[in-house]
Amino acid sequence: MPLPGGLSQHVFADIDEQAAALTGWNQRYQQLSAGVFRGGVQRLQLDGVGLFVEDLHQAVHQTGQVRPQVVALGVPALLHDDSLFCGQPGDAAALYVFSGRDGFEFRSPKRHVMLGIEVDANLFESQVLGDRAVSAPGTFAARAGLLAGGAAAIGALRCLLLSAFSAAPGGLGAADPVGLALRDEVLSRLTAAIEPTGDADRPQPARTVAATAQVVLADRARHLVSARLDDPPTVAELCVQLGVSRRTLQNCVHTTWGMGPLAWLNTLRLNAVRRRLKTAVSVTDAATAYGFWHFGHFADEYRALFGELPSQTLRRHREKVGPPTRH
Repeated sequence: MPLPGGLSQHVFADIDEQAAALTGWNQRYQQLSAGVFRGGVQRLQLDGVGLFVEDLHQAVHQTGQVRPQVVALGVPALLHDDSLFCGQPGDAAALYVFSGRDGFEFRSPKRHVMLGIEVDANLFESQVLGDRAVSAPGTFAARAGLLAGGAAAIGALRCLLLSAFSAAPGGLGAADPVGLALRDEVLSRLTAAIEPTGDADRPQPARTVAATAQVVLADRARHLVSARLDDPPTVAELCVQLGVSRRTLQNCVHTTWGMGPLAWLNTLRLNAVRRRLKTAVSVTDAATAYGFWHFGHFADEYRALFGELPSQTLRRHREKVGPPTRH
């Protein structure tokens, strides 16, 4: 069922609101770099195809799982500094496949703009894969990852998407002649971008064995820590629980999140406090819930990461929804 057409644009100062801006992606964002968060999402809905631009002004660790009814892909428009997508170094000349049964993981750089495409799964198979879908039905987006395609074809797709958002009229309809023409051109450019570039029938999202093992280890570490953020494990405990050496954990965390294990543990806890401040009775309640007991140090660390004091975060959200009540 096509959604209403038209161009929409939203600006966010809250990382959770940004994560929720893409419907059906089930995303969780964690801020990694220091400073005030700023972001934005533009959307353009066509008949069976949704286009978006996501703009981020901080390094963010993203996890998510796209609903199976669509195939979601992206092309970087701006990719400053290093990044990691599903265990692979970021590549401005690759197609980012977000769909997959196991979800995706993305450490985006501090300055980052992603051009995204959501295509209804049936439309993708019939219009993009065509005959290839018959020989390997349902396998294109079996796993998220980077897809190496032709640089020229991916560049042409990027130019088309940028043009669509810079020139699309505000009242563009999903199924009017202009909207249908744009949709067909997007599907055509996308087909060219995933055309085989070698002997294989179709390029697949590829990861080395080492990269895959590191993604699995990073995911296990994240789940272990997330399950007990109120009493986070030490680095030594994590090594024992994961069955790895301290050096292995150090290398994995640095590759995946761009920091050491201690800084990573603290960053996850600070992000958890920030989310809790949206409904907390006080800063003290939010801080102690995640094991922060030295409030002077906590406030300094919080301001260094988010660019504001925890009391400012609390006050801003109270102005939005009103003060919480104790039960």
